[in-house]
Amino acid sequence: MELTGWRGSLYYYMDWALKLAYLNILWLVGIVIGIGFAGFFPSTVAMFSVLRKWTQGEDEELKVLSHFKSEYKKEFIKSNKYGYLWAGFGLVIYVDLQFFRGIPSMWALIVSLFFFMLGAIYIVALLYSFPVYVHYKLTIKQYFKNCVLIVLSNPLFSVFMVLGFYFPYYLMMKIPGLLLFFSGSLIGLVLMIISNKMFTILEKNKEQNNPK
Repeated sequence: MELTGWRGSLYYYMDWALKLAYLNILWLVGIVIGIGFAGFFPSTVAMFSVLRKWTQGEDEELKVLSHFKSEYKKEFIKSNKYGYLWAGFGLVIYVDLQFFRGIPSMWALIVSLFFFMLGAIYIVALLYSFPVYVHYKLTIKQYFKNCVLIVLSNPLFSVFMVLGFYFPYYLMMKIPGLLLFFSGSLIGLVLMIISNKMFTILEKNKEQNNPK
């Protein structure tokens, strides 16, 4: 019997909460298995891969544990290369920004502003990094290029991505008990939903510009 009304809504949201909690625990276990530094990126890729399936309506037939394990193993090396390249770029931008901010001159201020803007683009591109990774099959160089191009060509969605990260993060900082169950999966779900909207627009534009 299908539930309707408020019972149906309650069941729907409770079902999503349980799925997200389960996925979040898998994500944390994956990080621990990889001893943190080697497990974070493959575990995050596996989590986003599951979220992509869910947001595309493939949740009923999806075996979450087996899919998570498969993606974790398959993407272990490539996702670590990808993730640590992102981390490396971020570190370079941060160090350069701090260096030039410490120089009391006009040219250093101009360079600092440049690295500040570069840092802002980097942060938003980073939010797209995992949704893009699980949605497309590209080289690592192409992933970086596409993330940056998406940010620069779609500023409105970039704002949505920042807000989509901030509000779940703010909620969990206010209610720390949620961290164990939703710290990664809830943020990931919001980012994946927004990214899917963006990918749909990009694919429609591509079809319009390249009619068969």
